[in-house]
Amino acid sequence: MNMDEQPDMPVPDDEANSVHKRLRRLQEHSRSNIPAMMAHRSMSTFTLQPDPMPHEAFDLALIIVYPQDPFVGEPEVRTMSLKDIKSGLLNSRVKVQDGRGHEIARPDEDGNYLFWPGTPQFDQINTFYYTTFTLRMHERYARRALPWSFPSPRITVDPHVGDDANAFYNEQDRMLGFHNFTLDGVTYSTAHSADIVSHETAHAVLDGIRDLFNESFGLGPMAFHESFGDMTAMLVALHDDSLVRRLLDWTKGNLRLDNFVATVAEQLTGILLNKAAMRTQTVYLRNAINGLRFKPFNELIYTPSDPEFELGLQSHNYSRLFTGAYYDIFADIHDFFEAQNMPSHVAIYRARDTVGYLLLSAIELGPVGEFSFADMARAFIAADKVLYSGRYLPILAKVFKQRGLLTQAEIENWTLELNSLPAIYLPEAINSGMASALFLENEVIPKLNLHLDSELIPTSAYRNAAGYAFLTYFSSRRMRLTGEHFKEFEGTNIDVFGGLTLMFNAANKLCSAFYRPVLDEDLRQINLLTGELIRNGLIVNNIQSDIVYHRYSTPEGLYVPKFVTDEQFSPENARLVKYPVIFDPVYDKVPYFSDYLRGLMHRKND
Repeated sequence: MNMDEQPDMPVPDDEANSVHKRLRRLQEHSRSNIPAMMAHRSMSTFTLQPDPMPHEAFDLALIIVYPQDPFVGEPEVRTMSLKDIKSGLLNSRVKVQDGRGHEIARPDEDGNYLFWPGTPQFDQINTFYYTTFTLRMHERYARRALPWSFPSPRITVDPHVGDDANAFYNEQDRMLGFHNFTLDGVTYSTAHSADIVSHETAHAVLDGIRDLFNESFGLGPMAFHESFGDMTAMLVALHDDSLVRRLLDWTKGNLRLDNFVATVAEQLTGILLNKAAMRTQTVYLRNAINGLRFKPFNELIYTPSDPEFELGLQSHNYSRLFTGAYYDIFADIHDFFEAQNMPSHVAIYRARDTVGYLLLSAIELGPVGEFSFADMARAFIAADKVLYSGRYLPILAKVFKQRGLLTQAEIENWTLELNSLPAIYLPEAINSGMASALFLENEVIPKLNLHLDSELIPTSAYRNAAGYAFLTYFSSRRMRLTGEHFKEFEGTNIDVFGGLTLMFNAANKLCSAFYRPVLDEDLRQINLLTGELIRNGLIVNNIQSDIVYHRYSTPEGLYVPKFVTDEQFSPENARLVKYPVIFDPVYDKVPYFSDYLRGLMHRKND
């Protein structure tokens, strides 16, 4: 119909007539502006000059990974920023190598890495993604770039390092290694488990924050290293929305029901637990939902008769006590948010980040060297005061009392101490060890009334993006192994470390001070634990590569003789140091020393 023609219609009333006139005016206006509109359109769309790249639209690459663990479900598609996945599987902090010589994954023509399980490239992508994700997650919680413990920006990840039910963090070689193993003709890969990858990455992250933890033969630091790995695996899982929704479907919002987020590496440990060949092994299915409570050191043995349900002195076993407390705190904080009419799905995310910030803050303001789980519980209470003004103290107090880590009186005394810190202000310039030492001597020691049993030596000074500043100092004591049960290692020295951490707010005012020296009880416990390591063949006297990836044993300590000349060494100055590799066997065979030596000789004869 011609726009100017009028259809046959009833004569409109006044209101309809008014609307009709306005519509006609708009139509006439549009016709009169058609030349201008076309000119504008031709100016904006008719050009052969290249448009600038919309970087935000091209910044992501698609990848395929196993979320959490193969037990949980099928592989799923995730994204990575192109800044974190460059050619050769490399970024500013992580790089991939392949011990079996497989070609490193390359992107397809669209820039994506869509490899399926069963290909070596999938293993490379899975380990690369979760190593990077774990580091970035902890950097967000720490509000700063976290260094490795070695002077290199990148850690190497090898998803095909050997054939064993094992994975490890190797500080000396600056790498994370993941093994394959075969049972009943089926090959399983530790590189497939996000739990295991994030756990090993956590060892490296913690070693960069507190390197003296990995120098300790004490139960607290050794077990906390394992607990931190398991807590990290849970936090990583809780960053995956599909897992969070699956968790809610599974538990109906009751996070105290057994679930896959609270359990670490379900597929591999579940398989091993059900295999007759593994009945002589200790398989630690580390479930954070457990009823473990603190028991005095003297009441524990290294390998309990029922290690899955009893607390023992082996570090993987003992770690479950603190991991269980951490999960309790997470579940209670989730309920705290849900009680405020927050949807359970959102409450999980809020609780996850709350316990994530508490964890990293507790480590950074807490002990420097030796400590017990009770000390780390105090660090969590201090972190809550600094970050949240004590909002979660009732939850922390309840959990730590239930787990037997702190008494009500200890909690009250500690909170009183935190609330009565003297007014100490950080100088504007602490840019050298000397300045840090003078500040400690002139301001800190007198005002905190510290009674030192050994010299405190400056270790580090840094400030995070939130403005919090940290100063750390360490002290040391040397102990000697005396007694026939130390066998050929009798007379060897072990260095044991303590220290002080000071935390200042953005206004440079002291808000936390944590002094934990080396105690006589630390030396007594290390003496007994070292004897257990020797009895179980977990101290070696060389660091050859065939020992590092040894299939028979996973060493905990290294004997280092003190050489006077090239041929002679001084036994009285020999030392035991922590082995530079943290092994995480999916199962743990604990051979006696004689068996270990026979196995070692057999390998050499081969």
